[in-house]
Amino acid sequence: MKYVSYEKLQPGMCVARPIYSNDGRVLLNSGVILNENYIARIIEKGIPGVFVVTDPDEMVDIPEVVSQQSRQEAVRQVKNVFESIEVGKTFDVAPLSKTINALIDEIVSNSNILIHLTDIRTYDGYTFSHSVNVCILSIIIGLKFQLNELELRELAIGAVLHDVGKTSVPMQILQKKGPLSPSEFSLVQKHTVNGWQILKSNPAIPLFSAHIAYQHHEQPNGKGYPRKLIDEQIDLYAKIVSVADAYDAMTSARVYRPAMLPSQALRVIRQLRDIQFNNEVANHLINSVALYPVGSRVQLTSLEIGIVVDVNTAERDRPIVRVLFQADGRKYRNPYEVDLAKERSLGIIRTLP
Repeated sequence: MKYVSYEKLQPGMCVARPIYSNDGRVLLNSGVILNENYIARIIEKGIPGVFVVTDPDEMVDIPEVVSQQSRQEAVRQVKNVFESIEVGKTFDVAPLSKTINALIDEIVSNSNILIHLTDIRTYDGYTFSHSVNVCILSIIIGLKFQLNELELRELAIGAVLHDVGKTSVPMQILQKKGPLSPSEFSLVQKHTVNGWQILKSNPAIPLFSAHIAYQHHEQPNGKGYPRKLIDEQIDLYAKIVSVADAYDAMTSARVYRPAMLPSQALRVIRQLRDIQFNNEVANHLINSVALYPVGSRVQLTSLEIGIVVDVNTAERDRPIVRVLFQADGRKYRNPYEVDLAKERSLGIIRTLP
């Protein structure tokens, strides 16, 4: 399964995940084979891309911590808040809070599910979907710390609005492909202070939540910004959002770099424990993410190629794989599934794009 932007969609591709309209209706269900009319409809609706497979044998059911409908509604609410701030209006946080509380309920009821594809981009661009992804990841980590309901709500609303200060940063800087100049980077850094000021001025936002916008770029080693705090001075909520923010950013494609695989991003986070990220928070994220998410294409030690169809929570590095291709590249007429937790003679060499 892979994400294909609308301009690269081709007839014959198979929809891997349902496609929803902005009002939550299903436009195309999983399993539908794309044709010219369907592709035209996708473009007409402004959908930037679709998860597809080119082979029906690669169709898998991906467990979701939250439904796509709930995620999409949260993205819509975040977009409304950002747009209100951009035009200088006072924003009403109540609709967003209601949606976030529903997300918390869904996550609590699915708290044993490993994180698979958190990078489910909706139709409104990186900033809004990133905000929701960071919120979801933060709630999951917060549960590992056994936060109570009030604390989860404070964490979640601050997480989903952690980048609200970027409304004052020009888009050409946020989307610049090359390295930022010192003055541009200084301007980007100010989004933490701007976000803090925006959130603390709204009486409906808890002060603990506003501190997330202020502190989520601080680092345990004291080399973060804006105040160069050390680990003991950084609020737990901000430590959580810092890790969630970094993981989602690394696993998301940007204009200036491709997305990392989950395993690559986790390796970076593991290496930066006690440097850029709080050690305990980083470990909770690492233990919550599927190393080989359902839908990943992998190559086995036998040189066969397959797709992950399920994970073993006790051994996250040994999932269940549907083997599709022989070592010489020929496709199996009858693909078979192997549980790597039981078949110890096999292992995974690498993840394939």
